[in-house]
Amino acid sequence: MRFGGHETFAIREGWLHKGLKLLIEQPERLVDEYSADWLGVGRNMAKSIRHWLLATGLAEKSTGQGSKKNARLQPTDLGQMIYDRDLYFSEIGTWWALHVNLVNAPDHAASWVWFFNHFNLNRFERSVCVESLRRHMQMTYKRKPNPKTLQRDMNCLLNTYAKRIPEENIDPEEALDCPFVELGLMTYFRTSGYFQTHQGPKDISPQLLGYALSKSIDEASDGKGTVDISIRQAAQTPGGPGRAFVLTGESLFELTLSAESKAKSDEIQIAGLAGERVIRISRKSPLNWMKEYYSVIGLKERHAA
Repeated sequence: MRFGGHETFAIREGWLHKGLKLLIEQPERLVDEYSADWLGVGRNMAKSIRHWLLATGLAEKSTGQGSKKNARLQPTDLGQMIYDRDLYFSEIGTWWALHVNLVNAPDHAASWVWFFNHFNLNRFERSVCVESLRRHMQMTYKRKPNPKTLQRDMNCLLNTYAKRIPEENIDPEEALDCPFVELGLMTYFRTSGYFQTHQGPKDISPQLLGYALSKSIDEASDGKGTVDISIRQAAQTPGGPGRAFVLTGESLFELTLSAESKAKSDEIQIAGLAGERVIRISRKSPLNWMKEYYSVIGLKERHAA
């Protein structure tokens, strides 16, 4: 599990666009000494962009690069797809997919994996969250990160998702809110100092529900036909839709009902099995769910035109 790497910077508007574009069009510039100049950011920010490309699953280390700190990167299949279909990261589904990737990326985003899969408080103070992470690491791993590293990591995570209430009066050009704030997963109440996650239903497309199930449950991504996944399993599986989308079992059921009405060809259905509600879903790889998502978006755009 890896902590840090982001240089304390949450993702900023335009960063992934700049990083992915440079990665695909001029990959050698992403690792040379002038990478910050090519990206138009500061030196530490350039390191952060490189980290986030890896953590979100847009990039991977090139074959034979191993664990080299400045290893050459190459785009993943998802990274290439987003470059081709949503280069400016304007679709909310793109951000949902990247968020699911973070929640399933212990090698690059250990705090994200812990927070969404193991931290169960939905209203908390920052210090409580940091202390809970420290105790988890103490009980689970022999090698424990420095407490300051954990604190910086958790500060970065909270800044990634929390919408501040009331909003701060700052120049819009200086706003540093991470695009993940738009997912509506968390609020920070500035007056009380409390954070609160939002466990209610969310407007998530059927394809992104399929993506999260396929990403976290092997039976949903391999083979042909359909697979039945209980609502309970989908809600509790680490990295699955319940954990990643911050949903209760009932909220996940409502989301699946909505997905059933929108999905094509009975790809996602609610069924009953031995008295338990299950999600019946077509077996499909995460990448294929995203291909379908962008195809649906494209059809909508052509129809609107």
